Amino acid sequence: MAAAIARAGEIRCAKCGACAVVCPVYRVDGREVLTARGKMHLLNSQLSNRPTDIFTDLFSRCLLCGACEQVCPRGLPITELISQARSTFPTLYGPNSLKKALFRKTLSHPSLLEGLVKAGTNLRHLPALPSSSGLRLKLGLVERRERKVERVPLSLEQKKEVRQKEQQASSFSYFTGCFARHLQPSIIDATQELLSFCDINDAFPAHIPTKQHCCGLAAWSAGDMEQARSLAQKNIQAFAGSSNPIITSCASCSAHLLSYPKLFTEDDPWHAKTVAFAKRVREFTSFFADALPYSVQDNVPKKRIFYHAPCHLRFKDKGMSTPRALLKKAGVSVLEPEKSPLCCGQGGLFHIACPELSAQIFEKSSKQALANTPDCITTTCSGCLMQFQEGMAQQGQKVQVIHMAVMLADCLKVRPVRLAVF
Repeated sequence: MAAAIARAGEIRCAKCGACAVVCPVYRVDGREVLTARGKMHLLNSQLSNRPTDIFTDLFSRCLLCGACEQVCPRGLPITELISQARSTFPTLYGPNSLKKALFRKTLSHPSLLEGLVKAGTNLRHLPALPSSSGLRLKLGLVERRERKVERVPLSLEQKKEVRQKEQQASSFSYFTGCFARHLQPSIIDATQELLSFCDINDAFPAHIPTKQHCCGLAAWSAGDMEQARSLAQKNIQAFAGSSNPIITSCASCSAHLLSYPKLFTEDDPWHAKTVAFAKRVREFTSFFADALPYSVQDNVPKKRIFYHAPCHLRFKDKGMSTPRALLKKAGVSVLEPEKSPLCCGQGGLFHIACPELSAQIFEKSSKQALANTPDCITTTCSGCLMQFQEGMAQQGQKVQVIHMAVMLADCLKVRPVRLAVF
């Protein structure tokens, strides 16, 4: 079925090559077969009926950034076609397939991810671990956590009652995403306090369902539609019982949450639920660009900020304008790149599958970010944030790399910045 859909898309391919100009992978690799045009040609060939290791390897080398879709004169749904093609591949396909599978497994089980984070926090303090090691750089993404105040244990019934009261009292629900929930909770703190700053969150903090899972973008990107649908169902159930808007602080998470209806056919009972759920989702920058009041202090020196535009946001409606409108409200000086924004090369599972290509793509993006010596680099995509934090540390750069929520909270004097320690 996926191959048939892909071939139908290929028939309409104009073979103009516009996709090659904007493809981050093609820019560093140079092979025509890695462009969208090349992949559409392969999907229309007999090779798609029995994908070989070489075939699946080529389809692994795609970020699914969506740049090609924006310039395609015929509007082909290229990222969807590639994801559908991947759904026909074996469970383990492409380079570093086992690592990718383990990564998806971890994301789909919050308790497993939490355990790994705790283990990583302890490993980070081992003196035998060199400061320049890749492992220490990755562990540096984990924030130091303050000791929580001990509370009297609650029974299951009491916990359920507390959650119901929270849900009823809150004006908003909050989908945190895996990165903020497990690695850098300062993003959650900052988002909550920004809501308070907007006079939205004074009565009660935004409701954060404890049973929320990974949004499922990694599973969808890998072509694992069964897992992607399962995670969507779990998240819809976790946020059920309320019609409150659901704010997200991760651009890639919000993009995927909004696409939940595409995971189910219209005759599936879950389709109507996904549509209702998607209508509740509010992307971070578009929400706060409207809700955040002006609070610029003219006597305070403006921070020089480089805003990295996530691919999952900049190709959407107002995805370039709303972040800048929001930064303007914070009174910062936005350093614009000379040319159009570049992909950072993280791409969810792409940086695991193709670390060399990912590093080459990031090198171009980092040069663009550092060109005007910013005081800070900020973004709202968890993947982009990870890529820049780890990449800047590896390059020995001292520039701050923080989530926009944390940066805004600091600029608006809502709270002190808590930076990740590398």
